[in-house]
Amino acid sequence: MKNFIFTEFKRNSKSLILWTAIVGGLALLMLSLYPAFKEAFASLEDLLSVYPEAFLEAFGLGEGGLDMSDPYGWYGTEGYLFVLLIGGSYAAILGSSILSKEEDDKTVEFLLSRPISRTKVLLGKYVVVIINLLILNTVMFLLLLLMFTIYNNVQIYTIVLLSFGPFVLQLIFASIGFFISTIITKSRMVMSISLGLTIGMYAVDLISKLTTEFKFLKHLTPYEYINAIDIIVHNHIDSFYLLLSVGIILLSLFGAWRIYTKKDITV
Repeated sequence: MKNFIFTEFKRNSKSLILWTAIVGGLALLMLSLYPAFKEAFASLEDLLSVYPEAFLEAFGLGEGGLDMSDPYGWYGTEGYLFVLLIGGSYAAILGSSILSKEEDDKTVEFLLSRPISRTKVLLGKYVVVIINLLILNTVMFLLLLLMFTIYNNVQIYTIVLLSFGPFVLQLIFASIGFFISTIITKSRMVMSISLGLTIGMYAVDLISKLTTEFKFLKHLTPYEYINAIDIIVHNHIDSFYLLLSVGIILLSLFGAWRIYTKKDITV
């Protein structure tokens, strides 16, 4: 089992390095721009005052929202969302491809001929997903710690939440993609569906914030579960949303196990 996990980790290490560089580089870029815009915040606030409150709330800038003159507020407005979208996209691709590529590449027969059960195959591959996402978000934690140390504004608990929140979101998308891949075996198709879900859920999040009629939709999108205002302003992640996230992850994994252990796999 250990050899299987190690082999799978090596197979996915290049993509891990690439996506970590992209997500980490983007976070560093946005935080490095903070001093350049710091002097312009007064005039920026005057400019934002002409926009409707619903529009500002959609980007976390409404009443009781983020303060862009603070480095955490700046990151929550300008960097956190991109980290969620790009990190979520990586998780969706990883979760949906790590299993489906075996059937798509016609290597599943060799895989299942090894002295390892289908349950252990699923477990091993999902462990690799968790390891990769843990590495990605550990690197993000260290980069955020570095930048906020440079700005002499280290709030360890907030930085932990800013790293943990994306990890939860990524696990949700990875788990859903993992489940879908047991039904649809074409890697490109299942990755497209998973990526579409990642972007589509963000669109749902925007709609729920822009219109009061569709406010109920916020409960359907995981972006709401770990939003920047809760983390940066209130220093917490809603326990109900956290439990809901765990439920989605476990339900997806159970569904993947039920289907994969019983399906007739042909090559």
